[in-house]
Amino acid sequence: MRILIVEDEVPVARQIAAALTEDGHDPKVVHSGEAALDEMSKKPFDLFVLDVRLPGIDGFELLRRLRTQHLASRVLLLTARSAVDDRVSGLQLGADDYLPKPFAMRELIARVRALGRRYPEEPVLSLRVADLTLDLSAHDVHRGVQKIELSPRELMLLKVLMREPGRVFTRTELCERVWEHEHEYDTKLVEVFIGRLRKKLGEPPLIHTIRHVGYTIQGLEATVPTPRKGHRQRRP
Repeated sequence: MRILIVEDEVPVARQIAAALTEDGHDPKVVHSGEAALDEMSKKPFDLFVLDVRLPGIDGFELLRRLRTQHLASRVLLLTARSAVDDRVSGLQLGADDYLPKPFAMRELIARVRALGRRYPEEPVLSLRVADLTLDLSAHDVHRGVQKIELSPRELMLLKVLMREPGRVFTRTELCERVWEHEHEYDTKLVEVFIGRLRKKLGEPPLIHTIRHVGYTIQGLEATVPTPRKGHRQRRP
């Protein structure tokens, strides 16, 4: 992938670029938001590795401009490990993933690879799981021919699940992606909203609970994963 690294710590930026080059990508490094905007105007990038705390134009403003222009580029945010608000704000603005600093370079490479697999090159206009469809532009949800009315929070929760069908999300992870502020985090809220979604989506169920792990959405033909016997899962 063609990747723009926006990182004001020069040694860190160089290490990221070297690791991405070794992994077969084509990275470009800039050290400010202004320089990033200049590069964005010259050519498209498949992915941005974007530090939140930049001098001048910060990572949030860059992310806003990216999404305002409806660019399909994926965004991996780099945040301080303790900055939960930064991570939540970034996801709400349209980031695809985040990585707290300091991080292991192999984890960054793994996340970049995952983002490369997650979306096709063309912008995704709708999501589909079995007979359930979600129109991302109109925010319409249909099960077969029946339109389903969802609240904004229910819609956001469904969108997170449908972007990666088959992936099991922990309750904590769903809280971070759907609820905006740390003080609102309550994993029991996830259970409530999952229950509402199940009721509205109808039968047969598409959203499944993986005991002691979290939730996943699966097509009707898929096998729902179950924890291995004898393997204790940590509660999310």
